[in-house]
Amino acid sequence: MVQKAWRALHFVMHIVEKGNKNTKSLAYTSLVRPILDYGAACWDPYRECQISALDHVQNKAAKFAHHSGGSNWESLAHHRKIADVCALQNVYWAAGMERGRG
Repeated sequence: MVQKAWRALHFVMHIVEKGNKNTKSLAYTSLVRPILDYGAACWDPYRECQISALDHVQNKAAKFAHHSGGSNWESLAHHRKIADVCALQNVYWAAGMERGRG
């Protein structure tokens, strides 16, 4: 998954090389970030090497988009926590719907 994200990031960097900060940010959040988020609720990375590999992709994208290390993007860990809560809420609602039918 990290390799797929790297390929997508290099593609974005090549295509929007001369774009402005907003264009680069939008390209990252719509083409690369979904790859990093895919299945996060199921396999939530817990090893430091997994987390740092994912963060490295985002840091490289932030440097590309903002010409510095800083960005206003939420961290991937925070984004994964939100996805976990949403998945748990969906399971809870689905279980409530099943109980309501019977």
